[in-house]
Amino acid sequence: MSPTLASRRTPRRPDSWAGEWLTRLFFHDAEVQANEALAPGLHRITLQGPQLRGLLWSPGDKLQLKLGRGMQTRTYTPMFWDSHSGRTAVLAHALADGPGSDWARHAAPGDVLSVFGPRNSLALGELPATHSLLVGDETTLGLAAAWRPAQVLLEASIPTAVHMAAQALAQPVQVVARAPADAHWADLAALARSQFTPDTWLVLAGRAATVQHLLRDFKAHGMPARRIRTRAYWADGKIGMD
Repeated sequence: MSPTLASRRTPRRPDSWAGEWLTRLFFHDAEVQANEALAPGLHRITLQGPQLRGLLWSPGDKLQLKLGRGMQTRTYTPMFWDSHSGRTAVLAHALADGPGSDWARHAAPGDVLSVFGPRNSLALGELPATHSLLVGDETTLGLAAAWRPAQVLLEASIPTAVHMAAQALAQPVQVVARAPADAHWADLAALARSQFTPDTWLVLAGRAATVQHLLRDFKAHGMPARRIRTRAYWADGKIGMD
């Protein structure tokens, strides 16, 4: 594990009047407390602030972080929420180019940013984690850490990095390596089906194309739709999905 980044304070750049108005109206201030690289490209970033106290949160909720001028935001899944101290943490990845990856690489203690939420994203309240299977990818590790389902199955470009991060989070996972032209989908679907029982609740999250493919596959194999929940976190060619 890489050491926490050295403390520094980075002032926020002046925003447009519209961006400033919307930020003051809907967002809360938060300060970076720590940035830990759990594995190459995967960072646990802890946030804290008085304005985060007393807010309601449930596993599966989302938190939008304002990372630039205007309303440029990126969405993350809090891994926990301490409403007494106003403290939370997200798992941010720096596996591609873009504002989210830049922030994950460089966020340092003392940095101040604006956050919106937590808000409902994936309703898991009625699903017992002890009888649930989560199928996703690198972007769903935060959800796994928050919800702690009995089984977690992830597709990943760098399986070793996902295993390292999962170990740091004390969350057992199974990982299927991505293959060109999504040739790994058959193995991913077969492994998920082999772990599904009549008592299992299934949550599909992460890449939109994978979620859609697996949902069609599972329905074709007779898995009841009423026991499946889905949430696409990102899609090829799209940025800033909410």
